[in-house]
Amino acid sequence: MTPDVARQLIRGRIENGSLPRDRTIELWRAHGFGQTCDGCGLAITTADWMCLICADDWRAIHLHEECLVLWKDERLTRSPGST
Repeated sequence: MTPDVARQLIRGRIENGSLPRDRTIELWRAHGFGQTCDGCGLAITTADWMCLICADDWRAIHLHEECLVLWKDERLTRSPGST
């Protein structure tokens, strides 16, 4: 998946509330083991770095390391309701 497509998916998930816009706590990073990335929707394989974060509502969010970077960028640069 290209970074542009992943960014669009992540942007949409922030807008619909599937991914948090507010503060989070980064819990840890490790190699994945087949979890679904909450950013792009693809599997996080053992060859990928996975980041586990906790949202304000205590949801556990699994992201590829690359998707974490995109998510951070999107949530910080976009205000609610922007396009």
